Amino acid sequence: MAMPKTRGTRDLLEEILQTRICQTHADVQRELAKHGAQITQASVSRALARVGAVKTNLPNGQTPYHLHKGTVLYRGQSPRVTRQAIAQHLAERIIANGTALVVLGKPDSGRYLGTFVDDAALPHVAGTIAGGNTLLVLPLAQKNYQKTCAEIQQLFPATPFINHA
Repeated sequence: MAMPKTRGTRDLLEEILQTRICQTHADVQRELAKHGAQITQASVSRALARVGAVKTNLPNGQTPYHLHKGTVLYRGQSPRVTRQAIAQHLAERIIANGTALVVLGKPDSGRYLGTFVDDAALPHVAGTIAGGNTLLVLPLAQKNYQKTCAEIQQLFPATPFINHA
């Protein structure tokens, strides 16, 4: 059963992430089930991305999901924020070196930025590697490097682009 698209369910997920340690999708599923929300692992994955959840390393070695301040799509009566707006908010600068591109963002934004670029299915991007606040974007072929740069700049039009090529 897919996750209902109500604010109540999103609020429940946000509350769970703020009050419980959930390290896996199964942990999130169990917590939601306690409140009557039966959802699939794929729906959990989408819901976590939708509310801006990121993994964090705790001093005790646990790596639970938590809400990244500023990335939650619904807050109070605020209007829906697009993925583009969130990605633009998280990306702080793009550095191009003639071989690859690096998108540097706010803390813990790498996974979100990577998913955003991957979901865009850019024709000249071979793939991405994300971690922490960094996203590495690899061109499909070196001959298409400039096209890759243009595609990334179109995805992040307001983000400063620094070319060291």
